[in-house]
Amino acid sequence: MDAAKPLLIGLSPRFLHQTPESFEIKGKTIQYLEQSLAHLIAKHGDLVFMIPSLESSGLLEKDDLNVHQYAEILDGLVLQGGVDISPTVYGEEPLELMANHRIDPIRDRYELKLLKAFVTRNKPVLGICRGFQLMNVFKGGTLFQDLPTQLPSDMTHFKSELYEKLTHTVDIEPGGLLQGMYSSGGEIVSIHHQGVKKLGNGLQVEARSPDGLVEAFSSTTDAFFVGVQWHPEFHIDNEARFLSSEPLVKKFLEACRGPQKTVEKSYDL
Repeated sequence: MDAAKPLLIGLSPRFLHQTPESFEIKGKTIQYLEQSLAHLIAKHGDLVFMIPSLESSGLLEKDDLNVHQYAEILDGLVLQGGVDISPTVYGEEPLELMANHRIDPIRDRYELKLLKAFVTRNKPVLGICRGFQLMNVFKGGTLFQDLPTQLPSDMTHFKSELYEKLTHTVDIEPGGLLQGMYSSGGEIVSIHHQGVKKLGNGLQVEARSPDGLVEAFSSTTDAFFVGVQWHPEFHIDNEARFLSSEPLVKKFLEACRGPQKTVEKSYDL
């Protein structure tokens, strides 16, 4: 790839299926992205494209064709955060308390197909928060549906009113990809009430929170397949306490710029 040519990076959308009354577009589904994440990529001179689904009223329309065309053209994929993943995706019935949390089966279905299309072509993938969890499920892993009840801890992983102000530290695992980027762990912005239960096939743990929860992983079988439970787009890089977003983003973009070879892989969804 021409080093002077900007990369074309796909960013998965968040879905708002019913706009509120105060919204200018009434009663429609909105697909959107959080600008901090787009800026995290774009500030390196590369181009960010939100990849909209072609679903209508919950029915798939030309979905497979759509995602494969994007995967052919774009250089890499970023899966952004959002609502919970439905436990049915990884073969579990939702706990009763899941009724208090939003899920989006339409987005689950779409992003799994999107992820498959990029991985099949050996295109780099970076997953953030929900994206990290979806990547684990894609690889055959499972999730704790509710950390406070299924994995009690003195740590607070979720407090919606704090959102990007909720932080804790992580420890980097030795010998992994992240250790090559960071000399040690640091503070991260992390907001989630779910987490990795069973690690997916071919994944290795890259970082953990002090209570032992998996906070990052990479694939041992794919060129670049990295997920982080935290939100690097909310880190303030001029504050030394935060784990800088730059090494992670640069490594992802470096992989996107490198030689990519289409490989045939089989993933049953």
